[in-house]
Amino acid sequence: MKTLTSRVLSTAVFLALETMFPALAFSSDEPVKTASPERDAHATHQAEAEQVIALIARSKALQEKIPRFVDEASQAIEAHKGALPASFSVRIAREITEANAIRTSLFQYALLHRNALYRVDDRLGDDERIDSILISMSAALTLFDNAQFMQKNFSGDHVLRSKLNEAYPESGVGKNFYEDSLLRANSLTYRTSMTDAIRFFQNNQEAIAQHMGKADKSLRTLYEFVANSPARKKFGGDDAFQKITDQLGILLQRSVVDSVQQVGKLKFLTSQIVGNTLGMVRWRDGKLKNDRDFYAMLSETLQPGDILLEKTPFALTDKTIPGHFGHAAIYIGTTEQLRAIGALDLPLIQKHLEQIRSGHVVLEALRGGVVLNTLEHFMNIDDIAVLRAYRLTQDSIRDSIDLALSNFGKRYDFNFDVNTTETIVCSELVYVAYPQVDFVTKQVFTSFTISPDDIAKRAAGNPSDPLELTLFAHDGRLAYRKGDDAAGVALYRKLVGLKDEQRQARLADENR
Repeated sequence: MKTLTSRVLSTAVFLALETMFPALAFSSDEPVKTASPERDAHATHQAEAEQVIALIARSKALQEKIPRFVDEASQAIEAHKGALPASFSVRIAREITEANAIRTSLFQYALLHRNALYRVDDRLGDDERIDSILISMSAALTLFDNAQFMQKNFSGDHVLRSKLNEAYPESGVGKNFYEDSLLRANSLTYRTSMTDAIRFFQNNQEAIAQHMGKADKSLRTLYEFVANSPARKKFGGDDAFQKITDQLGILLQRSVVDSVQQVGKLKFLTSQIVGNTLGMVRWRDGKLKNDRDFYAMLSETLQPGDILLEKTPFALTDKTIPGHFGHAAIYIGTTEQLRAIGALDLPLIQKHLEQIRSGHVVLEALRGGVVLNTLEHFMNIDDIAVLRAYRLTQDSIRDSIDLALSNFGKRYDFNFDVNTTETIVCSELVYVAYPQVDFVTKQVFTSFTISPDDIAKRAAGNPSDPLELTLFAHDGRLAYRKGDDAAGVALYRKLVGLKDEQRQARLADENR
């Protein structure tokens, strides 16, 4: 028996896909079918693979139309001295509706099984892991290929690019379809993630070949798509995929699919884990614990996607974290709040719906991993700050909630490195859930880190800040609530290391 090894993916595959299309509305004419207790994983994956294959076919059909359309539209624009005839605008609206529907469904599949890349629990078998990664990888490659194809055909025509960036609310298409697609598809994070996904195939060639030999036709079709994908080839891995394909061919020719020998479990190396005992050392309860009046006011204030920062000066872990705040979390929202923003039907919300219904609405990375806790459990603290990404659209907030929940179950990142997202620390959870926010990271030795105070500084009260301080309590007492005078904000700024003169200088620069 041969034991195969692979390192933990340094970034979960397609982490940046959630950032590729921040304005996605999670609705489609082809909804994702997630697993249910009545369906086994094999049947579920087969159905999902068939739907991804259909989406790939729709993508190709749309691509076939584009070059001719661009030629005809360019000629019409020239003939009308720079104006685009209304008939072409109608055609663009129709085709961008189809493109958005395809993109939305592909995006869901790219995210649906992302956890399979880093889960190390025994509940996920090797066959299920391979199928899951293959489904997500196929969807992600199609998204990348579609974005590249769009850039190739529309980059030279300003009028057509402008039309692709217009909003089409009657079809559920938001603004900047073209710009957002290209910006995210060309991000360094996405490219790094795809490279790591390919490394998974490189490090598990035998196991993957053995599995594909007995896999369903639809899953084998997806493997062939990934192996031959021009988009995948841009990231490398040709040698590994050729070897897997060769091994698969031998297996099929020998007709030993039903009797293939078992290979070793897919192995994931674990990072060094230290310091668990620190989190257990506390010498009193938090001053906000059991404060029912403050709890009621906080519950009334919170909205889905809000960022929570807290301080526990009575815990030993608080002494090891630089800055004022020592922990960060994300408020997911109640079922009523999630329904109000159209997020209740998101696959990952449905997956955790029972927990959310029971009040587990705070997602946080603790030393035992990323979990959902109740707000009451979270409130064993002295200080809390509620930050809100007030500039983001409702669609983007839904995306961020989905991104946050996709990290559920990850192990704690004791290296505190934002570039290794198979494990995650509390502030990294906010960092990856809000790719729209330009957070500042610091290099410590070979790692890049972000602290809760680094997050806090993005809500400093400047007009250009992406986050807004909505509520702040210090030393067990309310210090600021949105609409109050600035005294509470000044205290907050002082505690996180922002001086008033710095703020004045920034404001002066902005007014020049």
